[in-house]
Amino acid sequence: MEKRGFALLVVALIPLAAVLQLAQPVQKETLVKIGPVWLKVAVSMPSELVAANEYVVQVSVLIIEVDGNLKVFYLKGLRFTLDSSMMEYVPDTPITLSLGRAATLSVKLTPRFFAAQMVPGDVKDTSLRIDLSYYYEAMSKDGRPEQESGYYSAFASIPVRVITPKTYVYVQPSMNTTYEPYIIRFYVDVWASGEGYIENARAQVSGAPVQCYLLTTGRVNVGEKKRLEFLMNVSQLGPFAKSQYSVTLTVSAMTPWGYTYTYNFPITLTVKPVREVGVSAPSPAVANALVSLTVALNPPLERDEQANVYVYWGDRLVYSGAYSQTVYVAFPEGEGTVTVKVESNKYAPSTARTTLKTVAVAEPKVSAFITGSAVSFSVAPLYQGATVNVRAVDSNGNVAFSTTLPATTLSRSPTTVEGAAALQGSGTVPLDLSPGSYTIVVTYNTGSASRSTSVAYEVPGATAQLPGLMIPLPVLAVVIAGVAAAIATLLLLRGRRGSGGEEE
Repeated sequence: MEKRGFALLVVALIPLAAVLQLAQPVQKETLVKIGPVWLKVAVSMPSELVAANEYVVQVSVLIIEVDGNLKVFYLKGLRFTLDSSMMEYVPDTPITLSLGRAATLSVKLTPRFFAAQMVPGDVKDTSLRIDLSYYYEAMSKDGRPEQESGYYSAFASIPVRVITPKTYVYVQPSMNTTYEPYIIRFYVDVWASGEGYIENARAQVSGAPVQCYLLTTGRVNVGEKKRLEFLMNVSQLGPFAKSQYSVTLTVSAMTPWGYTYTYNFPITLTVKPVREVGVSAPSPAVANALVSLTVALNPPLERDEQANVYVYWGDRLVYSGAYSQTVYVAFPEGEGTVTVKVESNKYAPSTARTTLKTVAVAEPKVSAFITGSAVSFSVAPLYQGATVNVRAVDSNGNVAFSTTLPATTLSRSPTTVEGAAALQGSGTVPLDLSPGSYTIVVTYNTGSASRSTSVAYEVPGATAQLPGLMIPLPVLAVVIAGVAAAIATLLLLRGRRGSGGEEE
């Protein structure tokens, strides 16, 4: 049983031993003869090359024997060949070799050399070839001069395994638009997972007038995220801005061995035209009372355009509604900045600002007067949410009529209260009352204060006259006088006729 267990352990360790053997550094030596010169060449390098790293290969060259008389021997460089990839190493100056004196060259192997044309997660077993580049001058044993230069293969085939990491690259584009100023931002998030790293990622925007069309991330490690930002300032473009752009966002991420991930994101970008907004407000104004703001648009509002107005006192929204050239807004007491923002379905949002000072006043004012069979009144300043109550009280103290009007139903006109700008609200209420004497009371309720005024109102009683006798007195006198004259004339004529008969 123990022997069987030991055998299983040996079998299990065989693959691990093979892996460790393969991963051990390779050390090789060889003797080469170049002309009359015998060279001992040794190499030390890893047996496994991972494309996320760079490796150093050390090559030592030693002249151990010369057949004849050696004048000069130069080691000009080294040439490495792996499959179809080739790399040459040339020192700054040729290295002079002499008998018994060794020279060592350290050469860096990069992933772009040994893992070219490999995809992520690939494994390849291949071989590396090392050639010496040389030049020598010598005199042979029989006295003939020799001179030669070229390449000599010191190691024709060094087994090596090349591994590329399983690197996964993720790209997420996004876009954000802000106004005042009108800026469109394109974002590109790049991150990697798996193994290795991204040597560099580059993003390019074409088709849109961004301030910088090409950006790079540099190295991105696994688990790391980097963001690139492109900025398109529409406000600064002004008349150069178009209403629509066909934009393509191209992202390429490159591994250390040169494999490239490429992504394309085409979009159609619609840009709203920019308009100017102007705002004016009277200052000082009555605090917490409605004040008129004039909002001007250039270009003006179009017939089929829908626009909304937002008014801020500092950072606080105090009004919102459909666009009108004049809006009525109440502001708290103090001094601050009024910001008016206009949003439209056709134009980019625009903002205008002005400063405003508001002051408190002592108390509201109300006045009333009778016009025919109606009472007219005016109140000031006009407060948001205020109401006006109109009631008729008869001579017995009973309320014969009462109605309440909200401030929003009153006609508005500018006025001043204690030197501060405000609005005056006016209205008229018809009075349909029975004959009698009344007191009309008008009360202005602002929510925080109340003020009343009253006027007298008389409804006259009806007189009982026949329809036929309803004749004005002057006309009636003339009629009576005419009738009396007619009767007197008739009597006179009859008297004359009687006198004449007696005389006959």
